[in-house]
Amino acid sequence: MVLVEELSDVSSPTYEENQAYSYDDDDDGSLTPSMVFDQIMGPSLMLPFHEHPLHSHYSSTGQCDGCPELRENGLDGYNCDTCGFTVHKECAESSPEINHPSHQRHPLTLLTHGLPQEADQDDKCRLCGEKVGKLVYHCSICDFSLDLYCARNPLSLVVYFSKGHEHTLTLMPRLIHFICNACGLESDRCPYVCPQCDFMIHEGCIYLPRVISIIRHEHRISRTYFLGSGDWKCGVCRRRIDGRYGAYSCSICSDYAVHSRCATRRDVWDGRELEDEPEENEECEEPYRIVSDGVINHFSHREHDLRLEDGLTNIRDENIRCRACVRPVYSSTLYSCMQCDDFILHETCANLPRKKRHVLHNHQLTLYPDDNIVMDFPMLRGVFLCSACHRLCSGFRYECCNIKLDVRCGSISEPFFHECHPHPLFQTSLDSKVCVTCKQESDYVLTCIDCDFVLDFKCATLPPTVRYKYDRHPLKLCYDGDKDITGSYWCEICERKMDQKIIFYTCESSGPTTHIECVLGDFRYVKPRLHFEFNKKKWEVALNGINRPGCYKCGFRCKGPFVVVSVDYDNSYVCSLLCLWKGETLVYDSIRD
Repeated sequence: MVLVEELSDVSSPTYEENQAYSYDDDDDGSLTPSMVFDQIMGPSLMLPFHEHPLHSHYSSTGQCDGCPELRENGLDGYNCDTCGFTVHKECAESSPEINHPSHQRHPLTLLTHGLPQEADQDDKCRLCGEKVGKLVYHCSICDFSLDLYCARNPLSLVVYFSKGHEHTLTLMPRLIHFICNACGLESDRCPYVCPQCDFMIHEGCIYLPRVISIIRHEHRISRTYFLGSGDWKCGVCRRRIDGRYGAYSCSICSDYAVHSRCATRRDVWDGRELEDEPEENEECEEPYRIVSDGVINHFSHREHDLRLEDGLTNIRDENIRCRACVRPVYSSTLYSCMQCDDFILHETCANLPRKKRHVLHNHQLTLYPDDNIVMDFPMLRGVFLCSACHRLCSGFRYECCNIKLDVRCGSISEPFFHECHPHPLFQTSLDSKVCVTCKQESDYVLTCIDCDFVLDFKCATLPPTVRYKYDRHPLKLCYDGDKDITGSYWCEICERKMDQKIIFYTCESSGPTTHIECVLGDFRYVKPRLHFEFNKKKWEVALNGINRPGCYKCGFRCKGPFVVVSVDYDNSYVCSLLCLWKGETLVYDSIRD
């Protein structure tokens, strides 16, 4: 059945016809400027609705002037070099006039320079609500507009979907303010309605799954169109849920509910409908087997047993690191290998679960040891970039699909408490925000529901105390950004003035202060003496010496506690991750054998 009727059939000009717009007649056969231009850009095309010639065009991120559709394979169409006009091929071939099922009273005319200024309605498509471009179908009598995507893909006038509603739903293609019974969100156009039930719903909410499993809750949750009275709070965004409208709820936990839109977010739900599917048993293998009192066999080091040791307060060697978190052991209780000298795990790291749910991914993450680490882009072997904090790491990692988290970021759960803020923090949205403590924008942040406090994963996982080799007292993490401070702070290491609104380390006893990057550096979480590959070049992590060598990329002396040294070239030191990337053409090529 043809849903959209084209009232005018205008075929695109043929290649030969288009030559008339691009090539000038010249009896001597020499190349004209227009011919040279066409040899570079390809043959030009003249369309009836555009005054300039168009050329074939492809863009991975381009926006079409005719429709809001963003395609995974990019924009394949035409572009005007004179005015920048860009369209999909389908939009360029649109008929000048159509009859559309959502507006059957009058035909719609294709406008080629956007809506007229005298149009009463806003500049949005009547069906989807997206802003219309230069090409738009319009009825001037009814002030009715459609973008070209909705014109090509008309909504069904009636829908019967028993899992969405027991009666037939009818499209109301008009501007009308309503609250969707399924998601509880207000909208201003084109609901599907059931008059006998006083029921109105978004087109996209009709097909919401009935039973799902989300990463934020251990039990399955089910869709309902009426929660009922109560003080409902969403288990994802932590905001109030209006019990008069639809949501997802847990039949086991009577007080747990989630907004319909929050429950079906791509980072929360894995996309599977579980109605009539049997429950899955999420058994997780223990990280170690108990051999005897104080002796275990850990999954990451099955060849030897580990013994529990305590009270090692005299360990100050920076080279002795936990294999999981790559932090110094200092005075922590730890497990050490009974045969190897360099395999050590903090007791807390030895107890990390093999699988866990995490707020940043819609599947369970699996814990992997520090061997066989490979990343395709950027091209790394032996180390990895944490997806949340973007640190270079060499320890254990939680991994699934395209996400890799170091054990610090992987261990964050909700509610999260941090000493620099009195309220609990939650991962509530996918929007990037600026971290309050470091003033940098991040894609992955924890937010406070009670105030505007935002903490990114990098700052959330900073060690609360660190040791500085020239201070016998540990340095403590400090954030005074919300206080009125008089006087100035200077970094003990780089001797530069510090921004008192940015988080830093200080010693309360003797008074020195340091920048985070100066006392930790960018290679703090890579095991010292480790060899790794980046972009097919070999590097070694080394302690920074007292003379502080110069970085061959930026020319400044290396100020952090660790540097990376080229294995292939002498005296090639790099001070930071930024300098390691600098000047490199990143290779996107699998390095798996």
